[in-house]
Amino acid sequence: MTLLAVCLTACSSSESTKYYQLTTPQGGSSVAISTSTFGQQPKHLWVQSINVPDALASTGIAFQTSDVEYRLAEQNLWASPLDQQLQQTLVTNLSNLLPNWLVTNSTLKGDNDSLAVTVTAFQGRWDGHVLVKGYWIYQHQDDAVRRSFEQSVPLKDDGYPALVQALSQAWYQEAQQVASQISP
Repeated sequence: MTLLAVCLTACSSSESTKYYQLTTPQGGSSVAISTSTFGQQPKHLWVQSINVPDALASTGIAFQTSDVEYRLAEQNLWASPLDQQLQQTLVTNLSNLLPNWLVTNSTLKGDNDSLAVTVTAFQGRWDGHVLVKGYWIYQHQDDAVRRSFEQSVPLKDDGYPALVQALSQAWYQEAQQVASQISP
């Protein structure tokens, strides 16, 4: 009986699991585009599913502890799959940054530009920064452009909330880069 009581007490006093979601900048909102307002069709941009390596597809938030060692959190998890969060926040951010475009996560009838993104790094690091790295391919009609990216943002504080905020900021900075490079 005593052993059972000790085991139950130990289980109940363990740290609870916490879930995190990427954020978008404050004050940003999606802009609805009406063809009757502008008299022409807006450009359509289809943001395809984001590709992430298996380690990042895990539910645990990744932290790089050295040049070659990584740790996936067991108590600090993504609230929804990371690839879905990356896609949705990219759609939201690009919608805000490209107000005359219709940015979606699904293909539409007609002439669509497309954006395919592969994220190879999306983690906190031992040096107090987060790293967001990968490449994207933008396709417009028969033309395609491939760009590599690497964003590093310092953590403002200790802990997973600050880590997720810094990752969100780095992802937003990359959305700004994409918008500036694909918008005429």
